[in-house]
Amino acid sequence: MAQTEAEQVSARTHGNDENKDLQSPGNFDYDNLWKTVLERYFWDALKIFLPSLYEAADRSRKPKFLSQELNKVTFDLKGGANRADLLVEIKLKNSRKNKLILCHLESQGKGGGNLPVRMYRYKEAIHLLRGKEPIGIVLITAPRPKKEKDHYSVEQFGVAVFYKYVNVIVMDLDDEVLLEEGNQIGLVLYALKCAIKSGNDEGLKFRHMREISNLWARRGWDAEDKRIILQAVEYLMRIENQDYAKQIVAHIASLVESLKEEEKNMYTSVFERVYKEEGRMEGFNEGRNEGFNEGRTEGFNEGRNEGQVLVARNMLNDGFPVGKVVQYTTLSREEVEK
Repeated sequence: MAQTEAEQVSARTHGNDENKDLQSPGNFDYDNLWKTVLERYFWDALKIFLPSLYEAADRSRKPKFLSQELNKVTFDLKGGANRADLLVEIKLKNSRKNKLILCHLESQGKGGGNLPVRMYRYKEAIHLLRGKEPIGIVLITAPRPKKEKDHYSVEQFGVAVFYKYVNVIVMDLDDEVLLEEGNQIGLVLYALKCAIKSGNDEGLKFRHMREISNLWARRGWDAEDKRIILQAVEYLMRIENQDYAKQIVAHIASLVESLKEEEKNMYTSVFERVYKEEGRMEGFNEGRNEGFNEGRTEGFNEGRNEGQVLVARNMLNDGFPVGKVVQYTTLSREEVEK
């Protein structure tokens, strides 16, 4: 059986994307998003996905990402080409042995083949390749078929095989855990939860995006981490409504007013993808300029206040209490009540 599967090894390249320019819309696809954040914030992810292994791991040593080995165990199963996104080698505390972690990101909906079968095939191939049993972790980012099992099992003629991996369902993750101050990937996963709950409701996505951007602005992370996280959040939220997107650009601009010009442009440029896709660069530049023009005039301030009033009105119409509206805008309580 192993030889038969070996013949199906995918030729797809899965090299280390650590240095890819995620700021370029052309390079920033859905798979690359998850591979990037999972590699960059691996320990943060492991703390959420499998706390017991996180505590047992020697985190003073960098995890080793086995991209070349991963290529050898990527199969084209029924449902199209699929692959395990990460194969990671870590050391445990007080142990000379390494532990292999197989982290497979499942980002498909009802299609994509049989996940339990795929995870079992990966486990067997990795064991043949490295002589070690990997720990399988699956991050479920979209609804799976209702009848699909959360493990692999088969029994015939008295011989039984059972393989249970770790299923991490995004919608079941605790918000308080995701929003812990120091956990960087947590904010990305929280954004995904919000995006799933929002569906096609652009107004709800807008409100979630404002909440998340406010949380993001208060984090004491370095500029590169903040750029990557903001871009991942924007990509997941995908606000397509021009008015809402323009308000978000202006809002991000207001959150980073004290930074240098190049840093401000670095953060807000992540929204350029939305406008490029819709051919609305004029609107994008207008929104960005409103937030960034150094020569802020009285007219601009009036324009921004009008934007805040529009946001406040929308929030009030959607049932938000006055206190929340004051929190999410720059308006005073008196202005909101008016």
